[in-house]
Amino acid sequence: MAPGRLAFPKSLRLICQVLILGALIVVISQWAYVLHTRSPEFDWEKTIPQPQNGRPRRPPRPDPPPKDNEPESPPDCDKFPASAFAQDGIQVTLKIGGAESQDRLRSHIHGVTVCIPNLLVVSDMGQMLGPFHSHDVLADVIHVLSKEDFRTYQRQREYHYYWDNELAPTQAGWKLDRYKFLSMVEYAYAQNPNAKWYVFMETDTLILWDNLVQLLDRYKWVDPLYMGSPTPGRPLGTRWAPIPTFFVYGGSGIVLSTAAMENLLREDRPGSAEGGSEQESQLLITKYQDMVREDCCGDSVLGWVAAQRDVQIAGLWPMFNPGPLHNTPLGRAYWCQPAVSFHKSDPFNSVELWKWAQKRLESGDDLQRPILYSDVVDFFDFANTPVREDWNNADHDAFDPPKAEDNDSFESCKAACHEHSECLQFTYHQKKCRLVRTISLGHFAEPDVDDHSQDRRWLAGWDVESIQEFKKAHDCEKVDWPEPSTERIF
Repeated sequence: MAPGRLAFPKSLRLICQVLILGALIVVISQWAYVLHTRSPEFDWEKTIPQPQNGRPRRPPRPDPPPKDNEPESPPDCDKFPASAFAQDGIQVTLKIGGAESQDRLRSHIHGVTVCIPNLLVVSDMGQMLGPFHSHDVLADVIHVLSKEDFRTYQRQREYHYYWDNELAPTQAGWKLDRYKFLSMVEYAYAQNPNAKWYVFMETDTLILWDNLVQLLDRYKWVDPLYMGSPTPGRPLGTRWAPIPTFFVYGGSGIVLSTAAMENLLREDRPGSAEGGSEQESQLLITKYQDMVREDCCGDSVLGWVAAQRDVQIAGLWPMFNPGPLHNTPLGRAYWCQPAVSFHKSDPFNSVELWKWAQKRLESGDDLQRPILYSDVVDFFDFANTPVREDWNNADHDAFDPPKAEDNDSFESCKAACHEHSECLQFTYHQKKCRLVRTISLGHFAEPDVDDHSQDRRWLAGWDVESIQEFKKAHDCEKVDWPEPSTERIF
């Protein structure tokens, strides 16, 4: 023993060591508990504030929408053409996102979508949504996601499943959408290889289902058809000899015949174009993973794949309309053509439009005639609401009134429209009158700086008498079914 150093009995030293070890175990256990229960820090916007410590509280469910937006009752599915959507008929796939707008989802859960007997719902997350279950089409192909997109995908799932919070739409979440297009095509075919037609829609796609059925009856599903609103896409060929292609804009709906699906999903033939991947998998998303990662939009890649696999695009604008129902200008251009779909429409317009269509049929109108663009004017019912406050209906085909004094007031603007031979509606704002040659509902316009004087508010009006005269002068005695074309682009 060293001089000056106290000697401790061996038993006392053992007791001290046990106490120190026990204290360390307690400290480590408490720190592990804090780490385990701490709320994760994600890069996207949270829908509710998170407590500093402990497991996050279950978020409150969103309040129900106002009564004027909520459908009064579910649609009458007895009048839905369900027989056309049998297993050997039309297969519909609804594409959604894990961080989808709740208003959009409610419009399907409480809307006409529930009438589709064989509906498939695909997403980047498996969820129960009312009567629907969404299938995660990315779960089996996560190897194709970029590192950044995989990080978003994984954290989105953790945030929803583990922390039980609702997700808010973000740019990062939106980027996952591009991986779903090729994946949902293969999933739909795998689930129902007996269908004649495959229809793919998004949450803000509004489809007039009776019109769609009548449209598809005019075509042969044994032809490799790829139908919708055409948009310029990636070129084929080389940089020195590019061949232009088109893709169908996903927002207004994509229709593929079974022959087109078989061409898309066939194994590569010798000499066919490659997608930039050396993977042996026959999945489209694997073959073209490099292209999907570098492109902003999956519908663009689908169009390129279709073009090099002998799938014929049938451009059917304006029947497939990339614009919203409320802001589509109605005039001579496609007055007597059927309306099949719209994009970015009010979520509840699909329910109200379906109910209106059923009442129209009950009133004795031609049961065989599709709903035309000219009929949409009756749906808006301008006769009962000829003026709207905080509203703008002059986004399209607008022009200035002939006289300066027509800008003096709303009444002078209204009179100027009535007196002009081409005016059907008008908007007045800040001593400025705008007359319009076509008919549309328009959209909400917020008053300037909380000033509710007439000059600071947006006031929109419709000349009901002139609209009725226009309808009589352009009566649709025959339905105009336009032939497919890629020259007609919105």
